[in-house]
Amino acid sequence: MALFILQLADGEDAVIEADAAGRTAAGEIVLERTNHNGKAEQLKAYPADAVTAVFRRGPVDGGSYTWLPQPTDGTWWCY
Repeated sequence: MALFILQLADGEDAVIEADAAGRTAAGEIVLERTNHNGKAEQLKAYPADAVTAVFRRGPVDGGSYTWLPQPTDGTWWCY
């Protein structure tokens, strides 16, 4: 499980716990959880124009944790 923060176009932030976040070819931001059978299920999806930035909470050099920015374009998945 990972912690993600999405900066939304309306000025709000959404903090979501999910197994994965990704950006589709269309720019949609998708968050997924894995069910008890090991199958990924969509938890939440945001249209491309609704999200301005995505961050994942993770470790940096030295072992401290911070919000790591995810790419603002292109297709990607983060676990």
